[in-house]
Amino acid sequence: MVVIRGVSAGVLLAAASALGVTATLYGASPAVAGGPGGVVEDTVVSRAVGSGLSGGLLAGYTATGPTNEAAAAAVVSVCQQAGAEQCSSDEVTNDIFCVVTVGADDGSGIVAGGAGATVEEARGDAFSNAVRAGVNLDPAARVLASSCP
Repeated sequence: MVVIRGVSAGVLLAAASALGVTATLYGASPAVAGGPGGVVEDTVVSRAVGSGLSGGLLAGYTATGPTNEAAAAAVVSVCQQAGAEQCSSDEVTNDIFCVVTVGADDGSGIVAGGAGATVEEARGDAFSNAVRAGVNLDPAARVLASSCP
């Protein structure tokens, strides 16, 4: 399921119902794009970025999964398998956004995740998320990991 931010469930249900009617009316056209006729390929993949401490330095990791929960668990697992400590999933999406995890090598251990249309916008969102959480992320913080569709 694709998450649409800022849309109520009622509006989403109405839109889905409208799409169902449209698909019924126009569903007679042959299916293409590599699959047999009538097959719909679900290409929604959740992507997660996370971080951990490796050799005393912040490191970033990425992973995917069939759901947001699976992708979040996978990125923590990838981090742990790399031998890092204090592994976390910092941002996850199944939408068309880039996701990043941002952290500074200032010894604070503060990391933040963000999402946006570009890596730079996602980095800005990570800083906004840090402010909302009441923590100060060093302005020199770098993107530890990113994942874009």
